[in-house]
Amino acid sequence: MSSLYRMLHRAPQWTTVSATGHRPQHLSTAEGQWVRTELAHVVQKLRDAHAMETGISGMAIGADMWWAEELLSAGVRLWAHVPFPQQPDRWPPAERARWRRLLDQAAQVTTYGDAYDVCLLHERNDGMLAYSQAVVAVWKRSKTTGGTASAFRKARRRGLPIVHLDPERRTVSLISAGAAGRRTTDHTAKGD
Repeated sequence: MSSLYRMLHRAPQWTTVSATGHRPQHLSTAEGQWVRTELAHVVQKLRDAHAMETGISGMAIGADMWWAEELLSAGVRLWAHVPFPQQPDRWPPAERARWRRLLDQAAQVTTYGDAYDVCLLHERNDGMLAYSQAVVAVWKRSKTTGGTASAFRKARRRGLPIVHLDPERRTVSLISAGAAGRRTTDHTAKGD
């Protein structure tokens, strides 16, 4: 049994967990495959060890929708946070259909505005964090700008526990609340 798995069994219940993560263009093919595999493991661990009942997704292409799919596959309630209805308009047709399918399966949908506004992306992230007891972050440390990096920093400032999936290092680590950002355990998941 991994140290992360043991740690999650001792941690408090997190019934509502959100995720933030990179879009596919920021991940290599191998990194994207690793992230999808690890998200499936993380969803199961959060459901089983923390009684996660609801997972929040920002519904962006990439890690957000992968998280949403894994939630539904594991029988966890999906709460979709959509910045504006036109979110998928510039995506390929298959991704737009995937977004619509996930939205149709969501138990709850919160929409932050009526039309595109970059500020709504940040409002959506803030709203997700406000309802979360923990956060899953698919974040490359080398990417210090953008929505994922911003959401990661905001979650740390709020003192939320963060399960960090690092696609570059192929590690999953828990940054516990109250640990001033110190990593409390690392689980190397290479080749899982």
